[in-house]
Amino acid sequence: MLGRQRRRLHEAALDVLLKGGASDPALVAHHAHGAGRYDDMVAAARRGTALYLSIGSAYQALQLAELGLEESPDDSDLLAGAARAAWLAGLLDEALRYGRRWRDGADTTTYRAESLYVLVRIAWESREFDEMRAMTRHIETLIAQLPPGADQARAMTAIAQSAYLLDDLDAALLWSDRALALADEFDLPLVRLAALVEKGSTLTERPDRAAEGREILAGLVDEAEKADEWVLAARALNHLVQEPPASPVEQAERLERMRVDAERAGFESLAVSSYFQGRARLAMWAGDLAAAIAALEEGREQDRGYRRRGRWADYHGVFLAGLYLEATELDKAERVIADLVAVPDNPPTTIPGLAFHLACRRGDLARAEATLDQLLTALAAQTWRSGDQAHDLISAALELGLPQPRLDSLAGTLLDDNTWDAYRTLVDAQLAEARGRHAEALAGYLSIAEAPVIGPAIRGTIHVGAARCLLASPSASSASSGSSGSSASSAGASAQVEAATTLLAGWGGWRVAQLEQVRARLGMAPADAPPAVTGPAALTPREREVAVLISDGLTNSELARRLYISPKTAAVHVSNILRKLGVSSRTEVGDLVRRG
Repeated sequence: MLGRQRRRLHEAALDVLLKGGASDPALVAHHAHGAGRYDDMVAAARRGTALYLSIGSAYQALQLAELGLEESPDDSDLLAGAARAAWLAGLLDEALRYGRRWRDGADTTTYRAESLYVLVRIAWESREFDEMRAMTRHIETLIAQLPPGADQARAMTAIAQSAYLLDDLDAALLWSDRALALADEFDLPLVRLAALVEKGSTLTERPDRAAEGREILAGLVDEAEKADEWVLAARALNHLVQEPPASPVEQAERLERMRVDAERAGFESLAVSSYFQGRARLAMWAGDLAAAIAALEEGREQDRGYRRRGRWADYHGVFLAGLYLEATELDKAERVIADLVAVPDNPPTTIPGLAFHLACRRGDLARAEATLDQLLTALAAQTWRSGDQAHDLISAALELGLPQPRLDSLAGTLLDDNTWDAYRTLVDAQLAEARGRHAEALAGYLSIAEAPVIGPAIRGTIHVGAARCLLASPSASSASSGSSGSSASSAGASAQVEAATTLLAGWGGWRVAQLEQVRARLGMAPADAPPAVTGPAALTPREREVAVLISDGLTNSELARRLYISPKTAAVHVSNILRKLGVSSRTEVGDLVRRG
């Protein structure tokens, strides 16, 4: 009796909702389910899944799609929506399951091409590389069977995406260009946008064409946003914020824009994980190591799903462990590495690379040598190379005193023809200095001291290396300055140290320790000693920027939002400014800034 009465109530509510027209599809589906009117439920689930995906509510879209699939398990629209929603929400097991069912049940070439495009990405994030390759071969077969047009172009874009994700950059460019040609021929604006994202992303990985790639990505963002293609817009912006910033302000604006677009798409990994990594990178380019670490710690705390199967390990953990090693916070680094070991599906170089680095910083030669063999094996299978990674690991190995043959083997494996020239020159200079070839090392250091692709902390280390070379070899000083004798060496080294001190003012860890060693050799006061001058001239560039904003009346919270730092970091800047200026109030800061 109670069940029949409840069903009649659902019937009545459903009829009212359907007569009203623009009702919430989730509510319609709920009452249709309760009333046993399953055709109405499935129709509402289809509408609602599409609606919630369009407004970035991935979890709600997935719930509705799953409700509809209970009654209609082979419905292509619902399977497509469920696969997309689960992927955007970071639920990769579910995304793979629904994506495979969507592909296997696709009754049109359009659905099959669409399903394969989405599945390639899901399989990559799930680290199902064999499945990715199998799908790519399947797409190539499909392309041969399709006539030129939208479906063929979409399939080509899927191969371009797969090739890019598998680091086959030549194939990625080939297929993205083919897709673009068809998009132009058949007037396919959305396919064109997708193909441009793949092409631009690929080009940014090539040092000789990175600027072209950035231009492509920057040029498509507005168009993607106008078309409500929030995933494509967010992906393009995510690539742009990982590049060296021409303008920190512009880069911060791009990061915020990426976060907003990712949230509109319901794209969790970009809206949370990549956003905080972007904040960390901005802090690093500002020379603020503490702020970079704080951003990653906050992001790691917020990314509740980082232990889900298939996520790229602990999304923030690898980056954070690297920064702890940078800061010589070795116990913290070791704890994060232990967390990473417990997470499945780490990239092969992750654990041996971090473990080797940690062993070097702890001065444990036996452990470093044992770990190095694992690292070299993993690097041999890695298709890409990172200049940052090469510099970090070589620096750690040099500090440890790794035997020369092992050092040469590591350097030879870390570098290849696709490594950015500035980083290759940096590592070559480090190795030349270690071998006592100081003139050669000095020339290398000086040639990249202002390289725009290298961040301020590493440039600080370059100046420290140049100073050491000048002190070690008066002849190197003579060759670089036209002077002779130890006085020229000392003067040149002092100039290099002053440049390094400015660049490393907000840093810490082993780079600053090396700087202090050279300052001590020159008889200079420690960099963190009380400044010899007072007033605005005593402030670092970042502190001067904060002081100007204080004079405009900004609070610590407002400073944090304006500069993309935490309120705690803003408070530290304000405290330092008050101390250096010898004042006790923010009003006095404003008076001094205006007079200065």
